Amino acid sequence: MSDLRWYLPLEHCSTLDDIRGNWHELLERSQMAPFHNVPRYEDAMLSFLGTSALAPCLKLAAVLACGSAFDFDFRLAVGLLKEQIDELDAPWPEAVAAAVSDNGPALPVAASDAWLGAFIAGRLAGLRETFGHDGTRADDWRAAFWNRYLEMACRHADPEGVALALAHGADPRADGHAAILTPAQGVHSRFLPESGHLAPGRTNHDYQNILLRLLEGGLACADMLTVALPAAAAADNTGMLDFLLAQGADIRADGARALAAAARNMAQEAVAWLLGHGANVHADGGAALLAGVASLDATTVRMLLAAGADLQAAGSLAFRTALASRPHDLYSDESDLVAERADMLVFLLRQGVRPAGADLRDAGDRLDARRVTEAAAGHEGITPADAELLRTLAGLAWGPEGAR
Repeated sequence: MSDLRWYLPLEHCSTLDDIRGNWHELLERSQMAPFHNVPRYEDAMLSFLGTSALAPCLKLAAVLACGSAFDFDFRLAVGLLKEQIDELDAPWPEAVAAAVSDNGPALPVAASDAWLGAFIAGRLAGLRETFGHDGTRADDWRAAFWNRYLEMACRHADPEGVALALAHGADPRADGHAAILTPAQGVHSRFLPESGHLAPGRTNHDYQNILLRLLEGGLACADMLTVALPAAAAADNTGMLDFLLAQGADIRADGARALAAAARNMAQEAVAWLLGHGANVHADGGAALLAGVASLDATTVRMLLAAGADLQAAGSLAFRTALASRPHDLYSDESDLVAERADMLVFLLRQGVRPAGADLRDAGDRLDARRVTEAAAGHEGITPADAELLRTLAGLAWGPEGAR
């Protein structure tokens, strides 16, 4: 059984009590309970709500009774199922009808525990009230549900799920183009270590097929390429870059953002691929070079310099970038990356970069800048002249105390 279909044993249930008796065990068995990695629990709820054959009223009651509001936005469920629940037009009990009659119909699901039934009714009424208070409508949340579902299906390389979401009006451009970003990264996606077992055997070809499905569903190829090219480059996925080139990507005209994304993420194979296919290393004011400096990886910077990037033109900006950069996503070290930043400063000095006193004086975090500068001045690879330059600039920026 695929983990996204964790709920299949519930399909024979006819009461909420039956569902509750199996709900948590099934989630834990599939490693999709709330305490597991972030995407999994939401994926479980999206899959259950979107594809379970249970009656809509039972699905909504199950989520409201058993779900975690800290890990899943119940408004997605209420918005998705509103029309089906409204069609039932179930009356509220007389005792509360006057208070909630304008809220919408009751949820016609019985529970053996009267308190649980009251809890579900209260949750539903409260969620409906939020639609009026925050200015959104149930239709907005239904659309949001299918956009989230589409992103999930793309992430799991599930073509049937993609087709289902698109048939319900999902927009691949929603939520910052989330549905495009993960398939563009392909097998290099950062989610794979966390949820790879959910779709075993996925390949770049599977993700390329997902991108083609999005195009068939109406996504403009230009929109797809604009988003996918930098994403594939950042993931260092040259196989995906080959695919995007075949789909019409113009590397000479549009490769600058991708080159900067690759450089920022130390994606050296992608950097080499993009440079080899004509990406402009000078575009956007040398953004790729500054992105490489921000990665604190000298090898990446050397590749860009070998391709003609102008470090002298970047000069002080490159120095300030290295001084302040803290790309924790690229390093397992949980420190402030003082040593790595000092390494990059020394590398830049060796390449002839000559910082100005303002580069230190105007640092946002002066204490941090002082620590990095001191580490660079004491670096084993720095020349005496460069070490003296840093100490002189530190003294000008922060006084004698800063020149230690």
